[in-house]
This record gives sequence, structure tokens and C-alpha cells, in this order.
Amino acid sequence: MKLQTFKEKTYSLDIMYHLGTYENSIHFIFDHESKTCAIIDPAWHADLFINYAKDKGYKITDIWLTHWHGDHTNAADEIAQKTGAKITAGINELPYLDIKNDLATVNDDDVINLGGTTARIINTPGHTAGGICYLLDGHIVAGDTLFVYGAGHCSLPGASIKELYDSMQKLKKVDDNVMLHCGHDYGCKINTTMAEQKSGNAYLLLDSEADFTSFVQGMSKGLVAYPTEALTLKEVKAML
Repeated sequence: MKLQTFKEKTYSLDIMYHLGTYENSIHFIFDHESKTCAIIDPAWHADLFINYAKDKGYKITDIWLTHWHGDHTNAADEIAQKTGAKITAGINELPYLDIKNDLATVNDDDVINLGGTTARIINTPGHTAGGICYLLDGHIVAGDTLFVYGAGHCSLPGASIKELYDSMQKLKKVDDNVMLHCGHDYGCKINTTMAEQKSGNAYLLLDSEADFTSFVQGMSKGLVAYPTEALTLKEVKAML
């Protein structure tokens, strides 16, 4: 496991990498003033996460989910039961989520608070029907919607290539200096900015919906190699 910390004015963002069967990245938002913690997409190791927050002097009060897939949610109920934490998910994920505890739902452009820290919700369907990203001051946690020089597949229930294309157009509007944090470490490096992704991520480079669809479909058929490094638009179009 690799651990990284980013310290901001009102919060710290801690990330545990390479956890569980699919080597997930688990994100902790620690609000400095309230000493509360929101954990994003907890899976595989509930007690590890609870104790990690406790050892730092924080209590997990919130569980924020980016999408319904089990490798991002399978510790949510256990953490909620052991800590009383509130679970929050995108409203359009409700038909798919297998969560026993009560759920709060959010929609596009909603703002949620953790003590003195705020996160704006960006609806980013495509990988799933109701996937969302959490945009904080200086950081965006994108789950599996966007990876370093890649993006999530469109092969499970609720997925849509067209919606993923639309979501990419929204993510292009995120400020260049914002750091991107993903649900898995699938790219050539861990730390990246939205500026780097806008200039080298095939999913963000393609402005044509037809080209985007051809690219994603080609990948699902094994005709296009999954990108892990920066590409130029010319290189991406050569794959179509």
C-alpha cells in the first residue's frame, strides 16, 4: 500500500493506494476544524479505515460514494454500522446500489459540507448511470469516471458511451490547476492535474461524439489499446 497526503486550508486529503482485489484508491477528507472525516468509496478493509481516522484524531462521519460498483462500496455498510456515518450517493445510482443503510442523495451542482470543508457535486454518468465526482478546493475525486490518461469502461448495467462523452465535456471545464484523483492507479503516474489530462487524455481530447464512440467501442472489442500515457489528438485519431 502507498499513502499520500495533501494539506489544504480547511482539510487534508489522504489517499491509500492499491487496496483490495482490484487495487482501489481510498480517499479520506479530514476537516481540520471539526475533526470529522469523510471517506470516499470505502471497500475491502472497514476496520483499517476506521482505525486510521481514529489514530489521526478524527471520526468518520460521512461516506461519500462515486458510483455503485461493489469494489467501491463493499465496506460502506460496515463502516456506517460501526461509526454511525451518513452515506451519500448520486441520486441516479439508487436503482443499482446494494446498500442496507439509509442513503442521502445528491444531484448535479449540489454542495455538501464536512465541517468547514465543502465539495461540489458534478454528475458524470457514463461508467455508471449516476456516477458523480467530488470537487473540493484544489482537488477532484473522480472515482472511475476519469483515470490518468484513461477512463472507466461502459460495459456494466447503467453504462452509456454517449453519457460518458457528455461527462467528459463537463470535466473539461474544471480548472486546469485542480489535481485529479482516481478510483484506481491505472496510469503511468499517480499525481496529475486537469491541465495535463486535458492535453493528453484521449477521452478529453476527442471533441466529436462519433469519434469518441468509435474509440470506446474499439477498445471494448480489443481493437484499440487502453491508454496509460499521454497522447496527442493525432495519435488518438490514428487509432480510430
